[in-house]
Amino acid sequence: MKIERPQEILDIPTGVRVSKRNIYDLIQYSKVENSEYWGGESFVIGNTPQQGINWIGQFPNIHGVIIKVRPGSYDHDGWLDKSQNTYRYSLKARNSVVSFAETANRVLISQPQFSYPILLFVEEKAEWVFEGRFIVSEIGDVFVVLVRHNEIVHEINENNDLSFVEGGRRYANHLLVERSKSLVNLLKSISGSTCDICRDDFSNRYGVVYIEAHHKVPLSTFANAHEVRADDLVPLCPNCHRATHIYMRQNGLEYDEIKILLRSRMCI
Repeated sequence: MKIERPQEILDIPTGVRVSKRNIYDLIQYSKVENSEYWGGESFVIGNTPQQGINWIGQFPNIHGVIIKVRPGSYDHDGWLDKSQNTYRYSLKARNSVVSFAETANRVLISQPQFSYPILLFVEEKAEWVFEGRFIVSEIGDVFVVLVRHNEIVHEINENNDLSFVEGGRRYANHLLVERSKSLVNLLKSISGSTCDICRDDFSNRYGVVYIEAHHKVPLSTFANAHEVRADDLVPLCPNCHRATHIYMRQNGLEYDEIKILLRSRMCI
């Protein structure tokens, strides 16, 4: 298969084989206006000198992250299960020091916040084989753990109690059902099931008590474990929560700015 525009790589099927030359040209010439690989300014592909990780778009407006791996090339890298649904990937280091601020690492540790796909390719001779779409399930000091997207969705559908592990940069396998159960319970005890933005009471509307906890300051901005207080969280209904994350991703706005913006659209 030949990929001719950066947009196309976001929709290729799992198992597709792409030549190394095609991927290389796509990355390099996505930056050249009017080239055959040009997809527009918002689809320029950024890269590291090593070419192992690339990102489509400019942070925080990332469409997707491309990772090309050779299992076993680094101590931490490789599949963690026989079914090949979980892959551990080393963060980029300079002189053995990992900086979370470096774009190549930032696009990985920010994936849970912005929900763009991670596209994993594995080397096979002169080709890259597309393994599918992944998301970040764990962030360590020198690596991230990637989990196949459809496996996460399956687990969420099977178990609504999957939770978020606070502290450091470690995520439980949910990432769509927000934050820890204890924190959500704390929010419920304070605010019930009323959304902080639209003020709609989920319990009154649907007959069940439910709310999602949103961190005003994204956890991806913290390098180590930190104390989380009730004031750090706000209760949001699913619709307002999703809209908040979209505005964070596309416009880089902070929560209070988004709250004012959304309320103005709702005439509240």
